[in-house]
Amino acid sequence: MDQICRSKELIKLLGEADAEYPEDIIPYKWCFPHEYIPETITETNKYINFDISTSNDSRNDVYKNVTVYFYVLCHQDVVKYIENGRICLWYDKIVCELDSIFCNKNILGIGTTVLVDNVPYSPQKNFKGRLLKFVVKDFNDGAKYGK
Repeated sequence: MDQICRSKELIKLLGEADAEYPEDIIPYKWCFPHEYIPETITETNKYINFDISTSNDSRNDVYKNVTVYFYVLCHQDVVKYIENGRICLWYDKIVCELDSIFCNKNILGIGTTVLVDNVPYSPQKNFKGRLLKFVVKDFNDGAKYGK
């Protein structure tokens, strides 16, 4: 959540560029630490949600297969994003920024994360987006603690 709230590009893409303290506004309004899908649609909103999954290696008493999922979604009426006169998809801009923040970096403090999946995500009829899967490669490829 901290990395999302610190990114000037993500703050801008979430519509909070003019906010004095975006780190107080973004959590639980535009960003949730779990998969979030709006139930009743009264506004055309955009969201960046995330979740972490791990499994436990009981033989070595450590976590393995550490995975971070990002659920990037927006109402279909606000998918189109115009930047410098060019039309693109809002969620593609978010994906690029998340990749820039997390890929090949040790953001979580437990190893380098890499993007392994970027697939279409449509959790509800009116919402479109991308589902990203980052893995902590040191925990997945056996480089730490064996496998």
